[in-house]
Amino acid sequence: MQREPAPALAAEQRLAVGDFVLDLARGELFDANGRPADLRAQALRVLLVLGERAGQVVGKDELLRQVWGDVIVTEDSLVQAIGDIRRVLGAAGQEVLRTVPRRGYLLSLVAAAEAAAGPPAPAAPSTRRRHAWMAAAAFAALLVMLIATLLPRDVAQPRALAILPFESDDPAAADAWFVDAITGDLNTMVARWRIGLQVIGHGTMQAYKGKGADPRAVGRELGVSHVLTGRVRREGERVRIAVELVDAVSGQVRWSRPFDVVRGELPGSVGDIAGGIAKALNIEIGDVVTQSGARLNLAQADADDLAMRGWSVFLKRLGPESFEQARTLFEQALARDPQSLRALAGVSLTNSMNVSFRYTTDHAGSMRRSQEALDRLEAIDPNAHLTLVSRASLRLSNSDWAGQLAVGEELVRHFPNDPTSYHHRCSSMLRLGRFDAAIPACDRAIQISPQESRTPIWQGLAGMNEFMRGNYAAAVERARVPATTNTKLTFYPLLLAAALAHDGRRDEARQVVDEFKRRNPGLDSARAAKLWSVTNADPKFVEGLDRIVATVHELGLP
Repeated sequence: MQREPAPALAAEQRLAVGDFVLDLARGELFDANGRPADLRAQALRVLLVLGERAGQVVGKDELLRQVWGDVIVTEDSLVQAIGDIRRVLGAAGQEVLRTVPRRGYLLSLVAAAEAAAGPPAPAAPSTRRRHAWMAAAAFAALLVMLIATLLPRDVAQPRALAILPFESDDPAAADAWFVDAITGDLNTMVARWRIGLQVIGHGTMQAYKGKGADPRAVGRELGVSHVLTGRVRREGERVRIAVELVDAVSGQVRWSRPFDVVRGELPGSVGDIAGGIAKALNIEIGDVVTQSGARLNLAQADADDLAMRGWSVFLKRLGPESFEQARTLFEQALARDPQSLRALAGVSLTNSMNVSFRYTTDHAGSMRRSQEALDRLEAIDPNAHLTLVSRASLRLSNSDWAGQLAVGEELVRHFPNDPTSYHHRCSSMLRLGRFDAAIPACDRAIQISPQESRTPIWQGLAGMNEFMRGNYAAAVERARVPATTNTKLTFYPLLLAAALAHDGRRDEARQVVDEFKRRNPGLDSARAAKLWSVTNADPKFVEGLDRIVATVHELGLP
């Protein structure tokens, strides 16, 4: 329901913030038309706290305490809220709401007044020409400096980063999952950055694990300008990490740092590594990237270890066995720490994806458990990456395609370097009949992480979209990837067969169907159709799915 415009209020109760008015008495931000701005409740509360102390720096800890109270959240929730405020404020957002490094945030009334006043009056012609010449010269100098500073010396390409899997100082150590998780956490954190850097997906980088790859060779293979390497040693409760950021062209080390922390302080150190990357590459992030420095107690650290192991199993390969093994580890982690975001997300995802992939017969039980875990995630931190991913996956399992797309778009906004963001955009658009728009989303996921366990799924989704559009030759090439690389993805051989048949290659299509029958005895065309939910789907998608099933039936599938 749309709220009514606010009546005029006393000026001292209101602050001009760009084109908006922050009404401290009513606890609301109003736009130029007097209507409440579209700002989430937590972000609005952050802005109100800053407004009450306008012109002063408000510490991050104080903001977390006043806005979230006793709810345990990471500093990431505050960063999200600040980003939301700036997006709503528009062009004035960065100037009005300022980040004060190592201290907190400040709402600048001076900048707000300047933004509200608009541009200055035009200068006299001679002055204007002189200012224009000076601005052009300054811009040219700045451009030369940026190119010299930010790009490889002999390769003119955008800044791009590959984070090699961190290696253990003890190759025989049994806790390789721990080292993998540190790298994954770092990738997720860097995936949040919206500008200035392209990042290769964590799944693709796993192919380099244990190979002692030369950063320069990695740079050539992946087309990146910088490579981060790291080594980890775990001795009881102490964790030692040594990282180096390497120029992939020259091989020179741009930044390096050792970390020596107790296990409970590890999350903050991962954030410090991300901050070091940003500083070394002169990335203007605008917000802090370090996580909350709160220390994990012994039970929480043990739970985090179990959850890390669960994610290591979960991400290695798609399949019912790996899902069940990971789910068990996540539940064990929750028994030790009911507030573990990593474990809660794992429980929600394994249960919802078991339903989506038809790996479980207890549909209702799995959905109920997934929702329970998601509800707890939402209460702890509704904007965390793991919360958003879990929410999108549950929407998919519930055949709520519009809801999945909405969460997918939120993921793309907040995590533009994470392939999962584009996975959900592509998957939902397919079911909504938006085939032309879905394909670029799939391709973006593949571009970010071209060599991981989910890549066949993205190729398969793109193939489904091409089939729906009637581009059968393109559908063949796309569908061939999942059909030949992962036998757990049961439907895609049928997509391949149907696309071959419609492309005039019926003999090849029959061979694919015959091989499918050999591998999947008892799976007929009717059961194959149920591998895709058509509930709430667009009629164009339903028609395309019927076309696939009818075609493979003609080719010999009962």
